[in-house]
Amino acid sequence: MDEKGFKEYIENRTAEDIMEDYGEQRDEWETLLVTDKEGVKRFRHQNGRDFFCEQYSPEDTEYIVNEKIAKVLSGKTIEQQMEFYYVTESYNFYSTAYGEVTKEDLREHSVKLCDYKRVQSLLLNGNILIGAKIRAWWGDGILLPDKCVCTYYASDNEGSGTKDREDYAYLIFSDIA
Repeated sequence: MDEKGFKEYIENRTAEDIMEDYGEQRDEWETLLVTDKEGVKRFRHQNGRDFFCEQYSPEDTEYIVNEKIAKVLSGKTIEQQMEFYYVTESYNFYSTAYGEVTKEDLREHSVKLCDYKRVQSLLLNGNILIGAKIRAWWGDGILLPDKCVCTYYASDNEGSGTKDREDYAYLIFSDIA
């Protein structure tokens, strides 16, 4: 193909053409997997993101893997296990005047764990994915199925009332991937 032909080819491409090429090249992406004696340390997900893994060590709370979760996830790779987890974020906005709630608004948003932008590392119990360490409002937060994490908080106290916002993340396990 000469320069003129290449220029015409590029100028006449549609978004569908570009996405089709992108999908074909996906099979050629390198799958990066780093392991040690404890198991998986890092891998590249099919979405192109690198995820770090660490064994869960209970600092605040002991976490026992639910039998249902262990049964569904055992024998699968960490990447395959991620398909069973979703993160739901709730945004709670409310106003008060003289101690009474005058306005309240709750919004929710859910994404797959692999697409959640706040993930710092994945938490494993043996070879079972149990949660994630995420960027929280006050440092790193441990996101487990039974425990929510505050990701943002703001309060505006104007004297006669307040305007508050609280954002929380919840980890949801679904046995249907």
